[in-house]
Amino acid sequence: MHPFVELFGREIPSYGLLLVASAIAAWLLLILLTRIKKTIDSGDVTYTFLIGLCGGIIGAAALRPITRTVEVVTEWNVYKTYSAEALLHTIFTGEIVFYGGLIGGMIGILLFCKKFKIAVIPLFDLLAPPFALAHAIGRLGCLCAGCCYGVEVPRGSLLSIIYPSVSLGAPPGIPLLAVPLIESIFLFALAAVLVIVYKYTKREGLCATVYFTAYSIERFIIEFFRGDLIRGVFGSLSTSQYLSIALFVFAFVYYLYLKRRRTVKNA
Repeated sequence: MHPFVELFGREIPSYGLLLVASAIAAWLLLILLTRIKKTIDSGDVTYTFLIGLCGGIIGAAALRPITRTVEVVTEWNVYKTYSAEALLHTIFTGEIVFYGGLIGGMIGILLFCKKFKIAVIPLFDLLAPPFALAHAIGRLGCLCAGCCYGVEVPRGSLLSIIYPSVSLGAPPGIPLLAVPLIESIFLFALAAVLVIVYKYTKREGLCATVYFTAYSIERFIIEFFRGDLIRGVFGSLSTSQYLSIALFVFAFVYYLYLKRRRTVKNA
């Protein structure tokens, strides 16, 4: 693929360009959705989007060092021979993590909404489709850069990809399953479904519940086909699979809370 593109005579990382494109696309979709349902003040939508974006950037950058620190502590027998420089490099070097961005963004939004008394449930519904769309575009950045690559597959296999030597992470010259592309296709489809759900349902919380549930299941499954170990593996599951389980449980508890809330409201 193409980890860099030439723009105005300079080489620009494709991953960075697509991250910027993902934020712009999410914002445009958000504006479109606010015109479909005018349940939240446009100013509140703008501020929460920016807060979520900032929280997402912080969370995406912070999760990798956190999981690596846990890995170093739990497997100290492996890392105790490392020099201090090598140990710090191991902990703090690595790509950004989507789950960290999701967690950081949600925490930022929740704190902001609590502070200014903004209704969280309709806001989560509104943000779910743009989140999925942004993630879909971001995964194309992973595909171009060579990170988040898949397991080795036979040459000529469907949805396989061979990365060049300039790849930022994937081993070159080996046919690998195009996991970022597969996930991107899923996320584009999910974003389309979420737009339909948001537009036509009157049930608060359904859109966000569908997003949390669908993505947690997809991510848990796709992780079995990932070939990169940098994301962290504990026991037989990866860090992202544990987080997928946690997100699925959160979605279930969120669904029960919404169901109880509707029952009390209708009583």
